[in-house]
Amino acid sequence: MVDVGQKQPSHRRAIAEGAVHASAAAFAALRDGTVKGDVLAAARIAGIMAAKRVPDLIPLCHTVNLSRVAVTLEIDEGRGHIRITAEVEAQDRTGVEMEALTAVSVAGLTLYDMLKSVDRSMTIEGVHLIEKHGGQSGSYLRPMQVVPKSPPPEPILPETDTADIVEDWTTAELDAEVAVRSVELLFGVAAGARSHHRRPSAQARKLADHVTRITVDDPTLIARLGPDPIGCAYMLGDMDGPYAEHGRWWGLRGERDELEGVLLVYEGLSVPALLTSGGTVEVEALMLAARAELPRQFYAHMRLHHREAVDLFYDLGSTKKMIRMGLRKGDWKQAADSAGVFELSHRDTGAMMLLYRHYPDNFFEPAQLDTGLYFGLREGDELVSVAGIHVFSEKHDVAAIGNIVTHSEHRGKGLASHCVAALLEALFARVTHVALNVEVGNDAAVACYHKFGFREHYRFIEGNATAW
Repeated sequence: MVDVGQKQPSHRRAIAEGAVHASAAAFAALRDGTVKGDVLAAARIAGIMAAKRVPDLIPLCHTVNLSRVAVTLEIDEGRGHIRITAEVEAQDRTGVEMEALTAVSVAGLTLYDMLKSVDRSMTIEGVHLIEKHGGQSGSYLRPMQVVPKSPPPEPILPETDTADIVEDWTTAELDAEVAVRSVELLFGVAAGARSHHRRPSAQARKLADHVTRITVDDPTLIARLGPDPIGCAYMLGDMDGPYAEHGRWWGLRGERDELEGVLLVYEGLSVPALLTSGGTVEVEALMLAARAELPRQFYAHMRLHHREAVDLFYDLGSTKKMIRMGLRKGDWKQAADSAGVFELSHRDTGAMMLLYRHYPDNFFEPAQLDTGLYFGLREGDELVSVAGIHVFSEKHDVAAIGNIVTHSEHRGKGLASHCVAALLEALFARVTHVALNVEVGNDAAVACYHKFGFREHYRFIEGNATAW
């Protein structure tokens, strides 16, 4: 056994999760009570008992003085599984990850045992650690997983070989782009091929010599991003807390050592994300200098004038036209009440994932619930509306809200407004600036946010990028 005698006891906490997939017959037996005993209660108790017996089950595991074990089971018949979550805490010299994982596993085995007379084809799947806290290694949060996205829209964004790029698109520009795309299709020219054959500019090649890797505690990075908390909300948020460990940063330094451009690759998602700050030539220099270390594929999030720089090295393909909106605490309007809205917890994880899977283009990870910044509404026993965050940083006084969805059968009732009202009330007790992204054309969402005081800050594009 590893000697932990020299370590000081500290608070340890771990959360694990898994699921048992079962047939319709098994769920019917659960509902009708035609199987032996209280299945869920037995599985819950078995999981708690298993957490206390880990040293007897797994060789060389330490005996840990557990202070709390909680096992919850959520039936999700629509997706055909019973989700199991175990949360374990202790004040000791070593962690409790194995206790949480064992609790989930044994609870799953107990479900199988109780239901096998009805369904022997059941499977126990996806047992994994969501998060752990305490000890010398600090905190671990399972990387956020992007909920599978819906097919992107047809490209309608203008490409240009000139440096004079505007921040917005007129109807004439869009019509012109449609014509260009038609010619490309007619003659078999691949989208993006025009900029692919352009070489990096001489100015960008010169500036690339001044690009270096930087860290989130670099004061010049904060000086660059801090003055625009709404525009740089995601970058600022990714500098803080559990987000920071997933980021790789590059900076272009000017003559006075200030940063003239910044590039971030955030790898906390199933697909890396790339965010940029600076002028067209500055971003071109950053891409040129960092290209050997950039992922082959990423999800790009950039101002329109940065596309010209990214197009040199990556095929952006289809993109979406987006709006960054922002709100300062002093401009906040309480446009809806929060009656009936409740704070979501890990007990609601299954219901939230079920709701999000019906509405792609959102990402959610259960570890985000620890912020206390997810709110929802139920009708009966069904979770029908949710509002939460993408990033949150008290250190940098900013948050970005997102993952806001309402079940299609309950739209038109203002449920999202009630959830957003509760979310903003909680946020403005802790930060001054709140940002959000909304797709151009989603007029209902834009109108909803306007009521709270949000205003358009700038327009940008998003899309999947693949190296040429």
